[in-house]
Amino acid sequence: MARRLLIPLLILQALTHLFWLSPSVHSGQVAIPWLMNNGMRLFDDILEQHAPGSSLLGAAAQRHLPFEPAQSIKLLNTLLVVLFTVLIYLLAKRLAASGTAGILAALVWAWQAPVYGNVMLYFDTLLAFCVLAAMLLYYGKSEGPSTRQVILIGLLMGAATLFKQHAWLALGVMFVWLALKDGGWRSALVFAGAALLLPLIQWALLLAGGTLPDYIYWNWTFNLSGLMDGAPLDGDLFRKLLLGNLLVFPFALLAWREAGRRGVLLVLMWLASLSVLYPRFGEIHAMGHLALASVMSGIVLAKIGPALAQPRGWDLARTTLAGLGFGIGLGWLWTGAASYLHIPLGPGATLGYDEFAEVAAALNERAEAGDTLFVLPETDSTPQLHPLTGMLPPGVWVKGWHWYFRAEGVLDRLKDEWAEEAPTWLVLFPDLIPAGETPILDLIAIADERYQKAAEVDGVYGHGPAAIYRLDTGGD
Repeated sequence: MARRLLIPLLILQALTHLFWLSPSVHSGQVAIPWLMNNGMRLFDDILEQHAPGSSLLGAAAQRHLPFEPAQSIKLLNTLLVVLFTVLIYLLAKRLAASGTAGILAALVWAWQAPVYGNVMLYFDTLLAFCVLAAMLLYYGKSEGPSTRQVILIGLLMGAATLFKQHAWLALGVMFVWLALKDGGWRSALVFAGAALLLPLIQWALLLAGGTLPDYIYWNWTFNLSGLMDGAPLDGDLFRKLLLGNLLVFPFALLAWREAGRRGVLLVLMWLASLSVLYPRFGEIHAMGHLALASVMSGIVLAKIGPALAQPRGWDLARTTLAGLGFGIGLGWLWTGAASYLHIPLGPGATLGYDEFAEVAAALNERAEAGDTLFVLPETDSTPQLHPLTGMLPPGVWVKGWHWYFRAEGVLDRLKDEWAEEAPTWLVLFPDLIPAGETPILDLIAIADERYQKAAEVDGVYGHGPAAIYRLDTGGD
């Protein structure tokens, strides 16, 4: 019965993610891969603080899929969400020996994923997929993983580090667990060797390309330096996180009481995956732990279901808990339902991309072959104007958030390059200037001196007006 319910759930998920929901695309999965496919290099003339795995995946998709960049990412993201559902079903079913637990876990995931997964194919989501697949392998045998499974688990955990640096914490948890619980230090060392394989290949390729020092700086030194602003945990996100993880705590108690306590590893990996929320708390970062939380929630729901189906003889405590559960359930249901409400761009829109169609059209009407473009500020979304117009920056490309300019030499490098070869076109989003102050004001001053306004687009959704400037070559 449970398996028969899984198929329509997967179809419904695919349809809603393709044609109804409106998650956004991030520059790391669209604009940066497009720049890479057009000759620019990560950590060389693309200054980026994120791990490279997601951008490499996006670049491969854009090269090989016959769709425009954002559509390629939407298709991959939909496939990823559906695969998540299958793995969550299998893991919960395996742990609880119950198809009911599997389908309940899948339903929990399907309802909550749109709440947090508001950016497609994001770094945290890909990390979570690798961890989830590793957990499915780990729990494949009741007596513990075989050497082959340990190797595959290691490869998956190593792959997770290519998508986000926080995965090293989960990798370390798995290493210690294997050393203490399954196979001892021999098993742990086999795991470590497999886990290091993909990172070592990555570092070797970066070394061969001459960008390893820049990778180390932007991926590690910069991120650990405190130059980037943090984002605190606000009340709204805390409410959502608490509702989404309420059943994790009963699972943790059940796992501690079970023979062998193997289920405790799932709780530890959940805790390690929570680390992606720091230092910038946001809904998308909850995707790091949501899959494991869904597995644990489905198992608990399957265990308490039979008791709830027999209301006779309920005592005061159980009745009170049932009432609390009803109220909490209403809040949980509304949190998920809100994700299906339409935005002004309409059902199925791709945020962070579709809203720039009018700006891109205005540029494409005026641009000539070989023209270059820079956006002030280049944020997580405005860089999509590069693939939408087919225009590269004239030199280095860097985000416009002010913390990028705190890195030594970034602003001076841009200004020096623009003095020799300025971008043909600048697009300025005045409402976003505070995100790049004060360094970006130096670039705006260059625009005031050397550029003429060519067009203006009012009311770009979520971004305000956009002013389009052309380089005044007659003034050089």
